[in-house]
Amino acid sequence: METWAFHFKEYLTKGANPSQGIARQFTLSDLPVLAYVFTYWEDDPDFENIEVGLRRGEYQEQPYNDFLTSVTPLFQEPPEELDETWVHGSLMGGIVDAFDTFTLADSYKLAGDMLVDTALSAVEVNEFVYPIIYSYRHATELYLKAILSPKKRNHNLEALLQKLHDYLKREHATVIPTWFENVILAFAGFDPDSTTFRYGEGGVFSRRTDGGEFWVDLPHIKRLMGWVAESCQRIRHRQRLAIEQTVRPKCGE
Repeated sequence: METWAFHFKEYLTKGANPSQGIARQFTLSDLPVLAYVFTYWEDDPDFENIEVGLRRGEYQEQPYNDFLTSVTPLFQEPPEELDETWVHGSLMGGIVDAFDTFTLADSYKLAGDMLVDTALSAVEVNEFVYPIIYSYRHATELYLKAILSPKKRNHNLEALLQKLHDYLKREHATVIPTWFENVILAFAGFDPDSTTFRYGEGGVFSRRTDGGEFWVDLPHIKRLMGWVAESCQRIRHRQRLAIEQTVRPKCGE
């Protein structure tokens, strides 16, 4: 291994050939290179031939990439060379996950929007419907929970809707628009426990005996969810303004 690291260091990370006294360390990205060298290594190795193959990038082809995939963990330690050019993944945990429920709701809503766009460009729209509705239903639940901070941790949208009624009447002397209430009640009716579209079970589908069918207009539900997100964002904005006014010191204090 030391011989390989020395002769083919151009294709390996810096840790493969450290300074004297420092332990040699290989990263996951080194493995395809090492696997390629191993494949062509002989008692009397042809260094020039191996070098030509590495220069051509043959170690990036199958089966070397398959080998790398098979040994790479699903959740990995952040690479040392990670910078803004790494756009094929995302950091999770630590201060990176220091965002609130509302931001997570926005993420699920965005996922639903992107799935709608993908479905509309695909031939088999049905393959995307359940993930789309689940994403939108979960986004709706998270929006309401971000606004109301309920003590009970369940998926009861009707209870959250009632709490929103009470909150808007008490804090803003206003009522929920009919269209907004209809969206919440539709999700609550079809998917009361957040299992219908997640697992394909429960909800109104299991209770109906007439064999009735339903039509889901994807551009329509996407537009309605845009309205839901905007409405919740306005409520959230007013909540933050109220908090700022509460903690802001008075003149002269």
